Amino acid sequence: MRTRTLSRFAVIFVSVYATSCVYNELPSGFDCTLSNLSISFVSSKDASSCRSIDGETVLLATGGNEPYDFSKGDGIYQTNPVFDRLAPGSYLFTVKDIKGCKQAIQVEIGAEGSNLSATTSSTPDNQCLSNNGTINVSPTGGTTPYVLKIDDGSFGSATSFSNLKNGNHVVIIKDAEDCQREMIVTVPRGNSGISFASTIMPIFEVNCNHSGCHGAGSSGRDWTKFSDVQAKASDIKNRTGNRSMPIGQFSLTQTQIDQIACWVDDGANNN
Repeated sequence: MRTRTLSRFAVIFVSVYATSCVYNELPSGFDCTLSNLSISFVSSKDASSCRSIDGETVLLATGGNEPYDFSKGDGIYQTNPVFDRLAPGSYLFTVKDIKGCKQAIQVEIGAEGSNLSATTSSTPDNQCLSNNGTINVSPTGGTTPYVLKIDDGSFGSATSFSNLKNGNHVVIIKDAEDCQREMIVTVPRGNSGISFASTIMPIFEVNCNHSGCHGAGSSGRDWTKFSDVQAKASDIKNRTGNRSMPIGQFSLTQTQIDQIACWVDDGANNN
């Protein structure tokens, strides 16, 4: 009899907390904006020709919290700060410390016997639900005519690319002798202008601001108070992004999730 009573109590206990926001609150992680992690360039060796993959670079990490891991781009990480078998091009290398903080540096690997290069410019992507960034490329050196491609696209004669998302894009230039130059070009993130008052707050009022969750009087997590929302903005972005919030019968559309992320990335302003 005691065993059954305890079992029934346990079920009720779990049921009560499974419909509450309290158990599902996640602590804030380490604040990487306070980290002094840095990455620097030590040395490099150019590829022996424009078609060779024997370039090399050596990097150095300091600050932050050891141990460090390194990657080309932000892909597979390794403990070794030396990267070899590199073709000519522009590479973005990333260091990550034990706290998960990251810093990046761009390194140029040239090609002996070829002066193929380019200058680039870009404009910001300031749209939330669509992309409007641009990249313009001006090839130089090598042997004309040039063809270019961006990311997973195909080679063509265009030197301007539009409707781009903010972030890093890979541009490859190829000349008439089939020499290639890979470049990392960043499209800055512009302010999307998502309003807290007219866009974000109505999302919270329908889906979050309820008793026992984020309603008025919920200490430290009262989404009717802007100060509470702003203090937890990063957590809100992460939790709505992975769909662990809101809970229960409430859910957000992908558009609402994107709008919350844009507002947070804009600086979580009281606008």
